[in-house]
Amino acid sequence: MTAMKVEIQEVQTKQHVEAFIKFPRTLYAPESLWVRPLNSVIRDCLDFKHNPFYRDGCGQAFLAKRGQQTVGRILAHVWRRHHKVHGERVGYFGFFECHNDPEASQALLDKAVEWVQHEACSVIRGPFNMTAAQEMGIITKGFDKTPGIDMVYTQPWYPMLLDQAGFRPCFRMQTWSNDNLAALDSEQLLTPRTKAFQTDYNVQIRALNSRRRIADLEQVREIINAAFFGNWSFVPITQDEWKLQIGPLIPLLDPELIQMAEINGVPVGACLAVPDFNSILRRLNGRLLHPAALQLLRNPPIDTAVLILYAVRKQFQGLGVSRMLNAALVKALRNRGYRRLAATWIDNNNVASQQCARMLGMQPMHDLAMYEKKLMS
Repeated sequence: MTAMKVEIQEVQTKQHVEAFIKFPRTLYAPESLWVRPLNSVIRDCLDFKHNPFYRDGCGQAFLAKRGQQTVGRILAHVWRRHHKVHGERVGYFGFFECHNDPEASQALLDKAVEWVQHEACSVIRGPFNMTAAQEMGIITKGFDKTPGIDMVYTQPWYPMLLDQAGFRPCFRMQTWSNDNLAALDSEQLLTPRTKAFQTDYNVQIRALNSRRRIADLEQVREIINAAFFGNWSFVPITQDEWKLQIGPLIPLLDPELIQMAEINGVPVGACLAVPDFNSILRRLNGRLLHPAALQLLRNPPIDTAVLILYAVRKQFQGLGVSRMLNAALVKALRNRGYRRLAATWIDNNNVASQQCARMLGMQPMHDLAMYEKKLMS
C-alpha cells in the first residue's frame, strides 16, 4: 500500500497549536530520556500577540500531515534584531520534531526555507528555539545520557534527516556533568593570584537575595548582555524577554545557587544554576496543574543541579572572577545537599568556558550541533 502524500499545514487555530504541542509524545516512548516540556511554555512561544520576541520578529509554525496523522512539526522564524546586531540576513527553524520520514522532514524544512526567504534571508539555521538564551541544536552523540533541565534531547535520526535536506553543521556544542561533587574542594579552586585580586579589589561574592529576587535577576540580565555581546548569535535580552524566560522559575529558584560577584558594590559577574526539576517534570506530563506539581512547589528531594550560565563583564574576564564564582557555587551546592552538577551547552571553541567546566570536575556528556543551509538570493 502506497503511503499517503505529505501535506504541510500552517498552525493557525487553537486546535493546531495543541497538535503542535502534543506531537512529540508520539515520537518518544514513555521510557525515553526525553522530558516533555510544560505545555504553557510552548504555547507562550507560539503566542504571536504576547510573546515579546515577535515585537521585532516574526514566525510561523507548521505541521506535516499524512492524512489525519501528524508526522512532524517546525517553527520558522526571523529575529530582525539579530539582523541589526550581527549584520546578516539569517532565518531560523526551531521546535523541529519528525518521524524517521525523509519525505516529511524535507517538506517541513523546505517550507521553513520558503518562509524565511520571503523575509529576504540568505541563510537558515537551526534548530533554534527562538533565541540563543533558549534551547538550541540537536544531539549527535550521547543519546544514553540523561539530560538535565534546559537541555535538549532529540532523536538519533535527526542528523541524517538534516543532511539529506542539504543542511550542514555550523556550530558544535557539548553539555557537561560532574557526578561526584563530594570530590571537589571549593578552597582549592582559588589560586593565590585569585585571592590577591579578590583582596586588592574588594571583590564580594554573594548569593541572590531572596527578598529582592526580581531586582537581583535584573542585574543578572544586565551582566549577561554585557558579557555575551558579540558572541555567536547572541542578541541582548530585553526586560520583557527575560521575564518570559525566567518568570515561571522565580518561585522555584534556590537563591543559594545563583551567585553574584561585586566590586565595590557593582555587579561584575554571575553564575546561575537551578535544581534539576526534570525528574518531576517527567511526571507532570506537560501540565503544571497536576498532583506532582505540589512536590515541585515544596522542597523536592533533588540531588542534581544544572548550571545554566556563567557571565563576567568583558573588562573583568581573565582575572579570576569565574574561579571565585565557582568556589562559591561548589560550597553552596555541598551545603544544600546536591551531589551532582550538570551544565548546559558550551561552544566547542570556547576554551575558557571548557576550562571552567573542567575546574568543576566536569566531563562532556552530550555532543550537539546547529545546522545551516545557504539560500539562493
